[in-house]
Amino acid sequence: MQEEKKLVPELRFPEFEELWQKRKLGDVSSKIGSGSTPKGGVEVYTNEGIPFIRSQNVINDQLKLDEIHIPKSVHYKMAGSTVLPNDILLNITGGSIGRSCVVPDDFIEGNVNQHVCIIRLKKTLSDFIQFFLSSSKGQKLVYQSMTGSGREGLNFQSIRGFKIILPSLPEQQKIAKFLSAVDNRIHNLEKKKDLLEQYKRGIIQKIFKQERRFKDDDGKEFPEWEKRRFKDVLFEHKLKSTGNEEVHSVSVHKGVINQIEHLGRSFAAKNTDNYNRVLPNDIIYTKSPTGDFPLGIIKQNHLDKEVIVSPLYGVFTPETKELGYILHVYFESNINTLNYLSSIIQKGAKNTINITNTTFLSKKLLLPVSKIEQKKIGEFLKAIDKKIVLTTHQIEQSKTYKKGLLQQMFV
Repeated sequence: MQEEKKLVPELRFPEFEELWQKRKLGDVSSKIGSGSTPKGGVEVYTNEGIPFIRSQNVINDQLKLDEIHIPKSVHYKMAGSTVLPNDILLNITGGSIGRSCVVPDDFIEGNVNQHVCIIRLKKTLSDFIQFFLSSSKGQKLVYQSMTGSGREGLNFQSIRGFKIILPSLPEQQKIAKFLSAVDNRIHNLEKKKDLLEQYKRGIIQKIFKQERRFKDDDGKEFPEWEKRRFKDVLFEHKLKSTGNEEVHSVSVHKGVINQIEHLGRSFAAKNTDNYNRVLPNDIIYTKSPTGDFPLGIIKQNHLDKEVIVSPLYGVFTPETKELGYILHVYFESNINTLNYLSSIIQKGAKNTINITNTTFLSKKLLLPVSKIEQKKIGEFLKAIDKKIVLTTHQIEQSKTYKKGLLQQMFV
């Protein structure tokens, strides 16, 4: 009886009652293997031809192709690693090991490198197996089967030996259809978020190019924007820690965030008396290279409390909180940030950034003069951000829901 319980998932559609069957993945597959790097390496890659799939194309249970292709002649020489519709692709090396996807029905053909395994099934449903592989049970199998001194890879023998428990084909189809509907919701939400972010990037450029203008409540035009020095719209209050504030960092994507939450531990000095105090809505300029922002990042503090940051950061109160929000959105663009900072920064030894707060405030930018217009623009941008945050929350909820389903719907 205990053994029978192990052959039935926690969550199941009521019309199915028969026990699931133990099988090895190799027994239900007609092919398990990978490709290789084409002879000649990256020099062979082209913008047209046959799609060449690498581990970075297997993302979030989806196949996301890019511009990397190989000539048909090279593809024919690598015929043994041809990718076809409904193949399962499984990353077998590197940091993305265990990530998988099913090749879509409308895919014609492609090829893979040695970091991606092709799993071609006989009669078993590809979607069902891929959902299993992405579940906690499937990921446990992946981890347990990894080889090498650093457990850094999967070999084909290990993959063939994956022990899976399968229901009948009709039940596989029912489970896959249900989970695919959840996936479609996630993908649609992710697409919605991408479109909102694209719209936001486009609208902020139109606003600063004066292609998008706002009017007052009477329908009249606001005064023309002026080139204003930052020292006239950003004010350095020079407040220091009182000893009661939490140490925060500034992140490209998360903005002003608790240092321990962001980095896992505090990197603050033992004595933080000289740390800069940040008020709600203050603008912070971090004078250190970060990812796509080689000259630092500029963010507004959107927290409703005072915090402290490194004394190396510049901290400024904007003319209005709405103007601060406008600048925050404008400088989310690495290009806008680079354009503003590049002419006033000197690079020191070890790529350090040398710029004083006075120099940071010395440059001009075309900005709205009317505080009422600043408020209208700021509220408009906040409304877009609220939609992005809401959509992000919906994505996270849907992924959590899917994770729970995967945990309960597989044996």
